[in-house]
Amino acid sequence: MIPFFLFFYLSGEIAIYSIVFGSLLFHELGHLTAAKLVGVKVNSCTILPYGGEIKMEQFSRKNKMHQLFVILAGPLFTLLLLGISRLFDFPQNEIILLTQLIILSLNLLPIYPLDGGRALFVFIPDKYVELVGFSLCCSVIVFCSSLYYFPKALSITIIFLYLSIQNYSYWRFRKYKLAFDYITKNS
Repeated sequence: MIPFFLFFYLSGEIAIYSIVFGSLLFHELGHLTAAKLVGVKVNSCTILPYGGEIKMEQFSRKNKMHQLFVILAGPLFTLLLLGISRLFDFPQNEIILLTQLIILSLNLLPIYPLDGGRALFVFIPDKYVELVGFSLCCSVIVFCSSLYYFPKALSITIIFLYLSIQNYSYWRFRKYKLAFDYITKNS
């Protein structure tokens, strides 16, 4: 989140940064609440430029419905916040609404490790390599496309640069993840 913080600080838009950060926290609260409800042990929660990353113990061993519940709880909490901001008139309400729509739209993209990509992975766990390859290509394409609109699209540029780097890392270590998943499934 440091690049975002610096950008908003230098541009004098601390209020927007606070709305984005608060919205991301509320979104992650949805995942954490759902994890607790289905008995998944959470090891850590980190806020990153594209959202949050939650490390959960043996998440892949939970049944598909529990996995989907935890994955989709974040977007549901974002949708809840969107509904609340539509019902009540808050200061900066237009920015709050726009932030929720952006967070919701981005998170539901079928790009790993966003919620849409993770939900897709629940249905096609044997296609991890293909999903990460697809996500890497999409992230790089959106990142390169956003450079055309630079600096207006700075936040999108940073998000998809980070997603590109993250997916490149997943791609590099795909064999180790597959081996680890094989070992843990068979033990």
